[in-house]
Amino acid sequence: MKRLFSVAPLALAITATPVMAQDTEQTLERMQQQLNAMQQQLNSARNTGVRFNGFFSTGYARASNDAGYAGITEESEVKDLSLFALQGTFDVTQKSQIVMQLVGRGADDWEPKVEWAYLSHRPTNNLQLRAGKMRLPFFMYSDSLEVGYAQPWARPPQSVYGPIAVTSYVGADASYNWNFDNSSLNANFFTGFTDEDGNSGDVQLRNIAGLNLTWTDYVWTVRGIAATAEADIDATRLAAQAPAGADVNTVLADGDRGNFYGIGASYDNGNWQIIGELTRVEVDGKFADTDSAYLSIGHRFGSWTPYIALGWVESKDDDERLGFVTTSGGTILAPESILNFQREDYSVGTRWDITPGVAIKADITHSRGFDKGTGNLNPSYILTSGTNSTNVYTLKLESAF
Repeated sequence: MKRLFSVAPLALAITATPVMAQDTEQTLERMQQQLNAMQQQLNSARNTGVRFNGFFSTGYARASNDAGYAGITEESEVKDLSLFALQGTFDVTQKSQIVMQLVGRGADDWEPKVEWAYLSHRPTNNLQLRAGKMRLPFFMYSDSLEVGYAQPWARPPQSVYGPIAVTSYVGADASYNWNFDNSSLNANFFTGFTDEDGNSGDVQLRNIAGLNLTWTDYVWTVRGIAATAEADIDATRLAAQAPAGADVNTVLADGDRGNFYGIGASYDNGNWQIIGELTRVEVDGKFADTDSAYLSIGHRFGSWTPYIALGWVESKDDDERLGFVTTSGGTILAPESILNFQREDYSVGTRWDITPGVAIKADITHSRGFDKGTGNLNPSYILTSGTNSTNVYTLKLESAF
């Protein structure tokens, strides 16, 4: 009997071998068919010279009050976190492409808006020249600012990404890539102008000039940026503090010099994902100079990636705002100190990759420490309520295709 038991596994293995071989052949055949289909699609794209991809986000967020962290209040709706984008790449020649990205946001009634529209040319494999409308490359996640699927969080850390609300510019850039044995270095010079609606009102940046350097060995990434521009900032939302019909002087910068500095680093070994950025904004005039930073730590457990993130932002030149916001007739409306701010953000959340190209994220953020000013959030609510903190709960579905 003992010999029978010892022989049985071998007999089962011999019996199963033809079945396993057949399964393996069928699997290989299916993989070959999928590979052929992908190759045909790739050849078709090459032949037509046109390729499309895009991304989609939706979700719901609710805040414990109307402080307005990331624009979220007690009355936020699904459409506030919903957007759909389609990006087309059109080959002009073998070395030149036109790229256009249209984004429709639920908050804007899905009216499409051109976020990217530029011509790209590669004179050599290492040099790329672009001209048109592009993302301002201030941050590590600037290029994927609205591509939630490409980010580990439910939203980029607002302590760093929040104060600079302008996101695009019209101009040109040049990038050169040096490849080493196990690493690469990219230098990107950009110049142009922008006129967008920022956090506080209309923001114009003229004669933008900047340089960012990015080094990576594909585990560690280190990035530094310095940029300068002439700034016009009209904080039209200050007028909300004034009586109806009052003519308020809301100009915080009028052709003043503005500088931006940033340094960031990330570590991603496939399990741990650690990201941090430190930025400084300096603008002559009444607009607040700002220091900000965040640190995010995440760990992948299969398809789950829980994370924690800590952020901080603070105005630094408060002694330049000791006067009062007035009407054009000189009537005092509020102290200029309401433009000062300080805030600390604490986030905990997780990302669940339910299938390739689709992820669900959940996030709870506690923001507090409005020790001066309004925390760079909703001044009307914070000044009248006296609140010193807010909680924001977010659930999002992100997809890229």
